[in-house]
Amino acid sequence: MVAELLRLRLQTIANTVRFGTRALLAAVVSVLVVLLSSSALSALAGGLRGSSLDDVRALVVGGGSLLLLGYFVVPFARVRPPWADPRRLALVGTPEPAAAAGLALGALIGLPAFALVVLSPGYVRAWEGTGASASVAVVAAVAAGATAFLLSLVSSTLNTVVLTSRRSRQFLLGGGVLVALLVVPLIVDLVRASWTGSAPTGVLAGILAWTPFGAALALPGHAAEGDTARVVFDALIAAASLAGLWCAWRGLVARAFVDRPEPELDDDTSGLGWFEFVPATPIGAVAARSLTYWMRDARYRMSLVVIPIIPLLVIPLGIAGVSWNWLALVPVPLMCLIVGFLPHNDVAYDSTALWLHVAADTKGSSDRIGRLAPPLLIGIPLVVIGSAVAVWAFGDWRALWSEIGIGSALLLSGLGLSSVMSAAMPYATVRPHDDPFQQPQSSGSSSVLAQTLMIGGALVSAVPALCFAALDLFGGDTSAGPWSMVSGIAVGLVVLIVGVVVGSRVFTRRAPELLASALRS
Repeated sequence: MVAELLRLRLQTIANTVRFGTRALLAAVVSVLVVLLSSSALSALAGGLRGSSLDDVRALVVGGGSLLLLGYFVVPFARVRPPWADPRRLALVGTPEPAAAAGLALGALIGLPAFALVVLSPGYVRAWEGTGASASVAVVAAVAAGATAFLLSLVSSTLNTVVLTSRRSRQFLLGGGVLVALLVVPLIVDLVRASWTGSAPTGVLAGILAWTPFGAALALPGHAAEGDTARVVFDALIAAASLAGLWCAWRGLVARAFVDRPEPELDDDTSGLGWFEFVPATPIGAVAARSLTYWMRDARYRMSLVVIPIIPLLVIPLGIAGVSWNWLALVPVPLMCLIVGFLPHNDVAYDSTALWLHVAADTKGSSDRIGRLAPPLLIGIPLVVIGSAVAVWAFGDWRALWSEIGIGSALLLSGLGLSSVMSAAMPYATVRPHDDPFQQPQSSGSSSVLAQTLMIGGALVSAVPALCFAALDLFGGDTSAGPWSMVSGIAVGLVVLIVGVVVGSRVFTRRAPELLASALRS
C-alpha cells in the first residue's frame, strides 16, 4: 500500500504538468522560485562560516526556528485540501498504519521538502569554524527538517479534517501575529549587529531553543560548548517533538477514517461564539458583538496588523545614531496609542447594523462600555507584557514604572476619548465587505478634527507620566518612577471614566442622528 501511494503521488505530479502549457509553465516557475529563494537563504547561512559561535547561534537558530514556525502557520491559509488528505482513503478500507506512512512519504515529494533539502547544506556550513562537529550538525539538520515536514503535515491535515474555514482564519491570524512579533526582535538584532559591529544578543534564539521549533537547530552550538546537559535537553525536546507530531498525524488519520467526508461548508454555524462567554446583559451583548467584529471584520484586522509592525519604525532612528537601548522604550507606548485610537470611529464602522442598538433602545452606557472589551483585552496584556520586554531590552528595570505609566495613560485616555469621538464626531468610513484600503473621502474636516483631537488629547493626558519618567531616567530621582506609573494610571482612568459618561449621554441623545448618518455614508 505504501508503494502504491508513492506511485500515485508521482503520477499526480506528472499529470499536473502533462496536459497544457500553462500548467507546465506554472510548475517550472514554482520550482525555480523555490530553488532560487532557498539557495539564497542557504548561501546567507553558509556565509556565516568562520563567525563566532554566538553569532551563528543567534542568527541561524533564530531564523531557522521562525522558518519552522512558518511551516506550521502557512498551511492554515490553504483553501484546497492537500494531497495527503486522509479522508480520500476513508472509504477504501486501507489500514490506518499503512495509510499514515504512505501519505506521509508521498507528501515528502513536493516543494516544501525540496526547500528543506536545499537549505540544509547552508545550515551545516554555518557551523564550520565554531567547534561544532559536522556530524552533529547533519543530524540536527535532518531532525529539524523532519520536524518542519511533520509540522506542515499536521497543520494542513488539521486545517482540512478538524477545523472550519472560520477557525482556520483565526489560527492563521494568531500564528501570523506570533511570527511577526518574533521577526521584529530578530530584525532589530540583525540591524544592530550589521550597523554597530556588535554581536547579536541571541536572546530570541535562546528562548526558541527551548521549544520544538529550535531545539534540534541549537544542538550543534551546545555540543560545541561542551554543555552536556543542554545537549541532552535539546535531544529530548527534539525527539519528543518528532514523536508527538507523528502521534498527532496518526490521530488525525484515524479521525479522518471515522468521520466520513462531508460536504464542505463555508463557515461554522454551530454555537454562539463570543456570546457564550459574556453575561446575558446589554453590556455583555455589545461586548460580544464587538469582539466578533474585531475577529472577523477585515477593517479591524487590517488595523490590528499594523500594531506588530510599529517596532520596525524605530529602526531608521537606530541607523541614524539614536541609542538602541532608549529606542527599546518607544514601541510599547506607540502601540498603546494605536490601540486606544482604533475605536474612535467605531459607530461608523457599524454601518446599518447600528439599527440594532437604536431599535433595542440600548442605553448609551451599555454601548460605550461594551465596545471597550476588545481594545482592553488587547491593551492590558500589551502594557504589562510589552513593558516588561521593553525594559528588559533597555537594560534597567527601574524604567518599568515609567513604561507602564506612559503606556497606561495613552491606552486608557485614548479609549476614553474614543468613547466620546465615536458618538460625537463619526465620519464616513469603509463599508462592511468593501476593500479596507479604499477609505472614502470626507466632504468636510470632521475626520481630520476627530483624529487630531483624539491623538492630541491622549498625548496631553500622558504628560504627567512623561514628566515623572524624565525626572526618573534623566534627573536621577528614583522616587519619580513609581509616581510616573501612578499618575499615568490615575489620569488614564479619570479620562476613561469621564469619556464613557460623556460618550454615553452623547450616544443616547444623538442615536437617531447617528443611524441616519450611518445609512447615508
